[in-house]
Amino acid sequence: MLPSMTQMPLRFWDRNKHMSWLKANLAARRIQNDPSTLLHLRRHLDAWRDDPGDALTIRVWDDILAQGADAVVQRITALDEDGELARDTMPPGIVLDEAEIVACIAERRRQEVLGLVVYGSDS
Repeated sequence: MLPSMTQMPLRFWDRNKHMSWLKANLAARRIQNDPSTLLHLRRHLDAWRDDPGDALTIRVWDDILAQGADAVVQRITALDEDGELARDTMPPGIVLDEAEIVACIAERRRQEVLGLVVYGSDS
């Protein structure tokens, strides 16, 4: 999932979107190792059903979760508009610990230094 020097650089609107993708990759590994992890997401989603402000999240995630763990992994790590929407609307439930967040920050910096990522309209 992570880029190599021979690939085109990853493109994100900003560092926050990049960080969101890196964290989603960690969440994806957890889901692959233990698909029951998705039960936490489902619980949060179910708790939000009566709030019209969460309608988009519920619609997006009902669809994704109905497709199973492999589809969730594929969607949250996708480098396209569907992947970004999934990450932007992802309910809480997969909590990363401090060491994982630090690792994501280090990986983001590594990718920046090596030119493996481009932000906004940078070329």
